[in-house]
Amino acid sequence: MSKDGFNKDGYHKATGTKFNKEGYDQDGFSRNGYDSNGFDKDGTHIATGTLVNTAGLNKDGNYESTGTAFNEEGYHKTTDTKFNEEGFDKDGFDKNGYYSDGFNKNGYDRNGYDKNGTHIATGTLFNPAGLNKDGNYEATGTAFNKNGFNKDGFDKNGFNKDGFNKFGYDKNNFDKDGTHLVTHTLFNPAGFNKDGLKKDGLDKLGKKK
Repeated sequence: MSKDGFNKDGYHKATGTKFNKEGYDQDGFSRNGYDSNGFDKDGTHIATGTLVNTAGLNKDGNYESTGTAFNEEGYHKTTDTKFNEEGFDKDGFDKNGYYSDGFNKNGYDRNGYDKNGTHIATGTLFNPAGLNKDGNYEATGTAFNKNGFNKDGFDKNGFNKDGFNKFGYDKNNFDKDGTHLVTHTLFNPAGFNKDGLKKDGLDKLGKKK
């Protein structure tokens, strides 16, 4: 039994005939010889008597005038916009001017690198910030510069030069104003502030600072 319910002789499991419940045979044609889109085996449409339907599309779903899913004005048959379901226009560009392979008509990707990794601004394998196409620094060969920070300014633990992560909290979960992530007060659950002191000014050892 084939996956569409027809056996080797062309009979459908559910109906016991050569047609499924929708009225189509194993080749997708009805008793009248038309498929679900109204085309016969030769590609002639039932309504127009030509090789295109009333919308101007052939049996393959392409416009007669262009041979593609885009009409002469550049509109896609399904989305009715200048872009198809994947977001590309009739010429294969997305709204930002890049092909599906990620490169624009000049051969550069969104970060300014060509297929060989050469950067448009420097003419070398590194951009002005010293990063290659893989996001690694020339000086270190890693995603972190000589000072230990990545292109976004964070170290391997996710903290910037001021000691805060991308959410604005330090390693002890205090923000720059001293408010704690969990308690939303100036003290953590254990009762210590960002300087490690309790309300009475004592540290973790019970000493006054």
